[in-house]
Amino acid sequence: MKKFSFIISILFVSISSNAQSDASTIRDIETVCNYYLIGGTNGDSIMYSKAFAPDGQMRFVRNDTLFNVSLKDFMARMKNSGIKQNRTTKIENIQVFGTAATAKLTIEYPTFFYHDIMGLLKTKDGWKIVSKIFYREDKTK
Repeated sequence: MKKFSFIISILFVSISSNAQSDASTIRDIETVCNYYLIGGTNGDSIMYSKAFAPDGQMRFVRNDTLFNVSLKDFMARMKNSGIKQNRTTKIENIQVFGTAATAKLTIEYPTFFYHDIMGLLKTKDGWKIVSKIFYREDKTK
């Protein structure tokens, strides 16, 4: 019976340790996503740029044409204006696979939504967005 209790205790500690690690990882990824979301909302390019690996890529389709923009160029468009944008943001979903993760983000403006799907990797500098794809959805009137 003591041996059984010991095994159960070891399993419980192992499961608890994994759950804490997973919760910590999710928090770290949420922090990175919030650098992007809050930095963008508040016109804070310094916060915004913390989210990205500069050698990453952003891809999107406009008028049936596929575009590819480096995240370095994308970040350069963000000016440190300090002007708050009229939008709300939400982290919809995060999935983690070891050192790789995806995050589904929604940014709502008065007349449209951006749906962002971010690819993240855990680097020596922590989690970074290495890829972004998005879709702009106009609101119906």
